[in-house]
Amino acid sequence: MQILEHGQAQERTLLFFPCTAEPVWAFADTIAQLSQRWHVFQVVYDGHQPEYPGDFTSVEQTVDEVISYLKSHGVSRLGGAYGCSMGGACLTRMLALGEMPIDRAIIDGGITPYQLPYLVRKLILARDVLSFKLAANDRKVLEAAFPPERFTIPGHDPVKEYDAMEAYLKTYSDRTIRNVFWSGNNYALPQVPAAGGTKITYWYGDEEKKDRRGNIRFIKHYFPQARIHGIPKMAHAELVMIYPEEFCRYFDKFMCK
Repeated sequence: MQILEHGQAQERTLLFFPCTAEPVWAFADTIAQLSQRWHVFQVVYDGHQPEYPGDFTSVEQTVDEVISYLKSHGVSRLGGAYGCSMGGACLTRMLALGEMPIDRAIIDGGITPYQLPYLVRKLILARDVLSFKLAANDRKVLEAAFPPERFTIPGHDPVKEYDAMEAYLKTYSDRTIRNVFWSGNNYALPQVPAAGGTKITYWYGDEEKKDRRGNIRFIKHYFPQARIHGIPKMAHAELVMIYPEEFCRYFDKFMCK
């Protein structure tokens, strides 16, 4: 696990857990805007950047390493934390442990642990691994799942970005792929989360609402204080990656109240 720091001159601290299957550069525009106001700690998961060796192991290990890193660098409290998809899973576990105080937290389309029989979860794992490998090895499948005209930042070249994405996805090891989908959907949580005063919101794109129903239900039960907020006309992770200015408006509205 690596942590990239941005905006070190800023006083307010922000932890940024990205989603999986996306390179560091996919969040560059958003991070650049956030770092104008925040000291951003951007997590890079093991197995997610070819320049950093290792395979992804688990949500649990990632969270432990992030907390250790922050404490060893003199951070005793975070002003904010953001996590998208599997990053939302990491943030959910971090909030549940309560080992690092956080003032405000945004769980964006965050994955919560499956409440399903073991065999069913193993079958879902096989489906997810196969889907990932198909997208990584077939440009038509990748573009069908994530149409370039929609999932390219305005002003960027979709051909160049999808060429880079296609090459990037091929860098994932089998172990990383398997662990991402198993741990991201089956990580452990304490039966009752640690008491804390964190203000929590759970975001979801309106176009992913059906897919997030179980996650929303879980969050409402596990974190009763959490506020649920739908983002109009957005799919999963679309806001943070494709519309950095709009993302920051939503972000500031919650973080700066």
